[in-house]
Amino acid sequence: MNPDFKSRVVMPILIPIGIFLAMAAFIGTLALTFLYNTKSGALTLAAVIAGGILFTVSLATTQDRLETPRRAAVLVAAALPILVGVALSAGLIGDIADEERMVNAQPLLVVPDDAPVIAAENSTEFCLPTDGGCEPMDRWEVTPSAETEDLTFVFENREAGVGHNVVINDLAGSPDDPSPGPTNFATSTVVTGVVTDAFVGSDVTWAELPEEWYFFCAIHPNMNGIGVVAGAADGDA
Repeated sequence: MNPDFKSRVVMPILIPIGIFLAMAAFIGTLALTFLYNTKSGALTLAAVIAGGILFTVSLATTQDRLETPRRAAVLVAAALPILVGVALSAGLIGDIADEERMVNAQPLLVVPDDAPVIAAENSTEFCLPTDGGCEPMDRWEVTPSAETEDLTFVFENREAGVGHNVVINDLAGSPDDPSPGPTNFATSTVVTGVVTDAFVGSDVTWAELPEEWYFFCAIHPNMNGIGVVAGAADGDA
């Protein structure tokens, strides 16, 4: 290849492409490193990487010529935090549970103010929050509005240090001997109290539930009851 052609035509094309690919690889590596880390770990890592980049830029712009020790310092400050972050996210060092990784975090769920609420104060029975506390219940009567047509509910786990969840299935047994049927409409994650969280069934509305349904805690099956939808959502009647 003609050297003049290479320097005037080929290199002006290859250099920008190479820079673009390098930047894409760098940004992609950082994105995956943050996504496969915990929230607190990603924030800490971002702060350390930003500090390393600022140190590198400051040192490079204030010196006409970097001596070997300073070159090593620049390389360590710029590369070490990223390498440590990649090793953490890849599981080469440390032990991050899959559910704690940001890539598996639950998306923000917008829950209407009048969404049905169910709570747990102990490992014996569910309760309904009241102004003065929480009233024990084994029958959950839900009256959804137009805004809460989807099977969305708020679960308050008030028992400190204990995990509970809410599972909604069809009712297989008789009212005298209720038991969960095979059809599952919604299963919340297990949350350890004290915490309030919101959950939504997959492609299910309250109106699509049978006349009576069964709700229970998968951790403590003795916490159970029969649920009914007391009224159709506005506009469905």
